[in-house]
Amino acid sequence: MRFRFAALLLVASSVFAADEFTVYDLLPPATHSFAIVYDVTQEKEGAEFFLNPIRPGSVSTKEKVIDRATGAELKFEEVTNDKGNHFIKVHFPAPVPKNGQMRMQITKTYTDPKSYFVKDGLLIFDRPMGIKRDVVILPKGWELIGSASPAITSTDPDGRARVSFLNDRDDELPVKITARPSTAAGGTAVAPSFHRAVQDREISYWLLDPSSHQFLISHDFTVTRAGQASVHSFVRAGSVVAPDSKMIDLDTGEPLPTHLTTGKAVNSLGYYGEKVPDDMAVVQGDLPHPVEQGKSTRVRVIETYTDPVSYTIDGNELVWKRTLGRPLNFVTLPAGWMLTSVNTPAVIALDDQGRVKMRFTNTRDGDLDITIRARKR
Repeated sequence: MRFRFAALLLVASSVFAADEFTVYDLLPPATHSFAIVYDVTQEKEGAEFFLNPIRPGSVSTKEKVIDRATGAELKFEEVTNDKGNHFIKVHFPAPVPKNGQMRMQITKTYTDPKSYFVKDGLLIFDRPMGIKRDVVILPKGWELIGSASPAITSTDPDGRARVSFLNDRDDELPVKITARPSTAAGGTAVAPSFHRAVQDREISYWLLDPSSHQFLISHDFTVTRAGQASVHSFVRAGSVVAPDSKMIDLDTGEPLPTHLTTGKAVNSLGYYGEKVPDDMAVVQGDLPHPVEQGKSTRVRVIETYTDPVSYTIDGNELVWKRTLGRPLNFVTLPAGWMLTSVNTPAVIALDDQGRVKMRFTNTRDGDLDITIRARKR
């Protein structure tokens, strides 16, 4: 019953797809063009196609669509609705399965002189972004001097500036980048290994009765390592995971054989760069076959944690403390409880069952240190 309950809740939580991600590669500014790589997921059960809008004012060329699970090319066409809006219509090889998804990567080149131009010797890229995770790569020979929205920046090995954004709003993020010609030699700096916007993980917490010290967790992640035959969720120290944890292959909607194992057993597989403590509790899901080169698998883990240290009662209030490191983090209070305080900015709303739900967007490379307090209504 817990699994069915969780699966229903997750449908409501997936409005902001964690693996929806765009890279804008700015071409020489005289072309007014930029190459786009857009990762997106269709989650509607039974859907047979996806419509990707072509933004008004942009001319789209060099389109290509691949299935991110298999690497195979997908059929598509450009269509226009009765209002004159243009779309790339992607056709699926099969309808989206129950409890599953269809993951696509759409590549295209836009020409848009209103969004990308040079004025008074300065390069301007001015384009509101509704996607939650975005990266903009400046053309070679240009130095970043302005960003209207907070960004993480680095320099690629070829000297190009890389600028990443996480949209923590419910509307579009006003992205405006300004650059000037660079006199630096370039080619010597190395980009850091991590921009938060690149991470394709999402996690949701549902707090249960505080006297139980329990909360339900669901998190999604993508496995790309060729030859990997099992996937893992590492249980944080201080938490005890229930033995009925579930894993789902989101590309097929099928459950994976799931069991508890140890850090020692996982370390022996050699899948991960850093070893974990041998006595760490780990939830393991066994894939139907190892991941093939150029393919990937997206997995959803559903677990119940008991943690009397991070989830407690203080007088007449519940207190939930936890560090959150993923780009998108959702926390929902138990039914009948009202929020009294939260120490980190959150988007707050009611879910479809009337419970208070908070969305934390982590725009930094470090973790968010969250403390939530609530009491009965």
